[in-house]
Amino acid sequence: MFLSRNAVYLIVFAALNGLIAVITGSLAAHGIEDIAPVGEQAISWFYDGSDFQMKMAFGIILVALLHDRVEEGRPRKLMLATGVLFGVGILCFSGALYSLSFNGPGILAPFGGLAGMLGFICLAIGAISSGAK
Repeated sequence: MFLSRNAVYLIVFAALNGLIAVITGSLAAHGIEDIAPVGEQAISWFYDGSDFQMKMAFGIILVALLHDRVEEGRPRKLMLATGVLFGVGILCFSGALYSLSFNGPGILAPFGGLAGMLGFICLAIGAISSGAK
């Protein structure tokens, strides 16, 4: 099976985010509280950020594979939009939690959650519009 360029980009982006999620989860398990100014709270934020990031990374991989299986046009565009929205969700939500651990801004967290929700809406609409055959 050959993958489209968009699917390859999504899978590479997802793989990098999976890697980062493993790294941040490891930091949470092995001493982030010693280097983060917020101490113990950083563990919770890093675990939550890592968990969300890993789930969205797997979601992006799924969407990348679906992208090439749905018909061209609206369904395929919605699958790509889903992958992009999941990526925005990772950057905003997980990024905000990691930032909060170092006394940075967390203002983008709600937008990350919203992007994830919109991604799932696009996924549902894309699946419906591809139609069962």
